[in-house]
Amino acid sequence: MPNVKIGPRTKVAAADLTGANPGNLTTTFAGADLNTSVPFFECYKMIVTNVPPGASATIYVNNQIWSFTYPYSGSEWDPTQPLQLTPDDQIDFRWNVASSTTPAPVTTIWLRYDPALSLFVPGAPG
Repeated sequence: MPNVKIGPRTKVAAADLTGANPGNLTTTFAGADLNTSVPFFECYKMIVTNVPPGASATIYVNNQIWSFTYPYSGSEWDPTQPLQLTPDDQIDFRWNVASSTTPAPVTTIWLRYDPALSLFVPGAPG
């Protein structure tokens, strides 16, 4: 069964609200941002644009370091192994620049799911 695209989610970096990157910009994708009702899905592509010169980000999934980006104005990630997620997960791009920095980086993530996985949801009948 082919993957079903959930679509992109785009956010502009803002002053950190996680407490893990105080005084700097952070881009957070959490439950309301992911906005999906499927129990398992994946992030299969990420793009950062509008990145100020010298800015970089360390990417965390549920407060665990997962990747990084050191772009010059923009970059993309198109993995052979997509990031597996649930609606309770959180992705943070913790930028190394002050929260007053302009322009603020823009991050877009693309989500999809495998409809066959819904057959294997713990506790589901079957």
